[in-house]
Amino acid sequence: MIDLQPHVGFYVHYHGMGHKHRTEAILRQLQVPASVVTSRIHDLDWNGPTLANVVGIECDNDDVPVRGMQHAQDVSALHYAPLWTDSITKRVAQYTRWLDETRPDVMVVDVSAEISMLTRLASIPQIVMRQHGRRDDPAHLAAYEAAHSLLAPFPESMEDDITPDFVRDKTVYLNGFCREQTIESSNQSQRNKSKRERPMIVVMFGRGGTGDVHQHLREAATSVSHADWVVLGKDDDSDSERTPPNLFFAGWQDRPNRWIADASVVVTSAGHNSVMELGHAQCRFIAIAEDRPFEEQIRKAKILSRERLAIGLTAWPVSSQWPTLTDEAMSLDPSPWRKVFEHDGAEQAADHITQVARWSHEARMSRKLVTL
Repeated sequence: MIDLQPHVGFYVHYHGMGHKHRTEAILRQLQVPASVVTSRIHDLDWNGPTLANVVGIECDNDDVPVRGMQHAQDVSALHYAPLWTDSITKRVAQYTRWLDETRPDVMVVDVSAEISMLTRLASIPQIVMRQHGRRDDPAHLAAYEAAHSLLAPFPESMEDDITPDFVRDKTVYLNGFCREQTIESSNQSQRNKSKRERPMIVVMFGRGGTGDVHQHLREAATSVSHADWVVLGKDDDSDSERTPPNLFFAGWQDRPNRWIADASVVVTSAGHNSVMELGHAQCRFIAIAEDRPFEEQIRKAKILSRERLAIGLTAWPVSSQWPTLTDEAMSLDPSPWRKVFEHDGAEQAADHITQVARWSHEARMSRKLVTL
């Protein structure tokens, strides 16, 4: 039986929620059948109603022996290849078996150099999702070379100066898109802010964040005592008696819109989804880079500062810097974000993916017809 429609596969990395949210935004715009392959389905909350068939494979971080981990980076063309790990052996078998049974016309890989190379070895075309960061190592370059094309979930204006020319030439740049695009209009949020007697600074943490920042938060709130500080995504710690009266921990918020809309300034990590959500809402914000492989958030913070889209910091500032930083953030002009979101980047991504899937489907079907 000959397939009438192309089929798109997505590999979604399991660390944090950003890869999942990005995939869901694209799936909402995709007009052809799709499947998602990922690990740790329960952790990523793929259990509810989804936009595509979700297939679970073993996680490559489970039950890795110490001796095996010592060899994880022996191969320069792979980021992570430990030895003697049963879960990885099963993972490779599960993934290639699924490729053989499903025969997707294209895989969108977000992100894994190992999955990228395995997909190409299995003779399936792929589109690789790019991320900011210093990604000129052999493994990234091999994954980029193996791809039909690259998708940048940001416009060309947000490209990094250090990106190699061949990567730029292979990249399809997208306008901005994000999971949450329903934050109140700037006119409504300005009315809300005008009702407040004191400025409100909202500090927003996602699930992918690491490190204890409670002391940083206490110092920041003490330094800018004329403002109320609200922390989303974290609870107070054991030193709560040292928490200044203008610092409030609101815990995890599934819908932080209300807080963000009322904020004079938002402080966040330089993670992609957080940055894009705040940019879409035209917030004035400070992006503090967290420690990530390949300087991902450090490079993004520098780009945000370069383009005057936000105040980008490569590390948490000392307490004496906070008054100046918050003043600078309040004086930012958020209007350049309109250009970033001039069109729907998720729709642009879906259009490109569909185009490549149809090209691949036609080539695969024409070969089948020749052999009949």
